[in-house]
Formats: sequence, C-alpha cells, structure tokens
Amino acid sequence: MTTQIDETEPIFWYLSTRIIRRAGDPEWEGYINFIGLPHLLEIRTIDSWCNPYASGSSNIYLPSLEQIDEALENLPTPIRGQQYYLLFVDAESLDISELLHPRLKLLGYDLSDETRTSSLLNCGRWTGVLAPIAQRVNQYGLLNLEDAKKAQSLLPEAWNYDHHADVTIWALFEVD
Repeated sequence: MTTQIDETEPIFWYLSTRIIRRAGDPEWEGYINFIGLPHLLEIRTIDSWCNPYASGSSNIYLPSLEQIDEALENLPTPIRGQQYYLLFVDAESLDISELLHPRLKLLGYDLSDETRTSSLLNCGRWTGVLAPIAQRVNQYGLLNLEDAKKAQSLLPEAWNYDHHADVTIWALFEVD
C-alpha cells in the first residue's frame, strides 16, 4: 500500500480528530489578516493551536495504515462540517504519489519545527523570499510539495537560523 524510501526507518502516521477553523471564526478573523492570508476560508494544519483537538482526542501513532480502522474506533467521531479526522506523516518518509488508500484525501503540505508549531500558519507573516510562496497556499492554508520543499530550503537563512526555521515537511490527509 505504501512505498518506503528507507526500509530500516519505520514510518509513523499520526491520527487525531481536529476542529476546523474558518474565516469568520472570532479566534481566526484577525489572525488570518495578520499573517497576510485573508483569502483563506478554512485552516487545516498539524498545529494544535490552529486546529485544536476535538474533546477527547489526541494523536494516535500508527506504524502502518493497516491499523487505521482500529485507531478510528479510539477517537471521537467528527461532527460533520465542524471537525475532521486528520492523518499526517513526514512527507519525506515515503513516496506520497504511490500512496493508494480509498479513505484518504491529500489536503496539502505543512511545515513545522520539532514542537509541531506550523512555520506556515503560526509563526507570523512570511515576508521577503517567502512571501510569494505563502500567497500560493491552497484553500486549507497548505502548500504543494514543490513549494514546501522550496520554503524548507529558504527558511533557515530567511529567519536567521531561528529554531522555527528547522522544519519537517508533513503530508496532511483527511480520512473519510
């Protein structure tokens, strides 16, 4: 079902039930403008400040996708239109283009430091060489893989080697 790049390194998938943030939400309206992305209608990210866990949820670690159905039984069922199942994985740990799973919808790519703070959505406005990349986020506030890789290479110098600039690229999926 998945193709691993390095057979010696296990792939860990992370699954949780998250609250969807939208333009117009009191918590988000001013912040979306502050980060320079007023065109966003909905936020999807691994960052739990931006997409809080639904009540009773946390990340469940899955060593393989074969365990997804069992793991979903241990999470709160999302409230339609307000919450969703978020599945994410280090995008460089496998070839996403070869991933075939009927329950997964690729949402896009996020960047985060080791604390899972989204460098894209929770570290202020992207300026300078990063500004054009930020303006290309999709409807969820996420990047395509090419832009995520470009941002990953530019962040250290653009942010003067701040700890938030050392990032992992995450592939985010919604589980149906």
